[in-house]
Amino acid sequence: MLEVGPGVYTSPSMSVAVRERVWNVLTEWFQLSDSSIVMVWTDNQLPGGQAVRTLGVPPIDLVELDGIVLARRDGQDRANRDSVEDTSD
Repeated sequence: MLEVGPGVYTSPSMSVAVRERVWNVLTEWFQLSDSSIVMVWTDNQLPGGQAVRTLGVPPIDLVELDGIVLARRDGQDRANRDSVEDTSD
C-alpha cells in the first residue's frame, strides 16, 4: 500500500480477501474518538462503481438515490449544531 498523505493509504489492486482482512484488523483496533476510517474500492455492481465502508465520526449512512450514493447524517447532529448557532447571538 502507498501512503499518499499522513494516514492516507491507497492500493488499487487489493484483493477481496486482503481488503476484508485489513478491514477486520482496523475494526478490532479502532477506538471511538474524534477520528474516522474510510475504505473505498471499485465495485461495478453498485451505483457509481464504488463501495464505501466507514468507522468513526461523524456517523453517516450511505444511501442510494436515483443512482447516486449520498451520505446521510443523523438529524440530531444538525439539531445540535443549529441550537449552538442560535445561542451565539
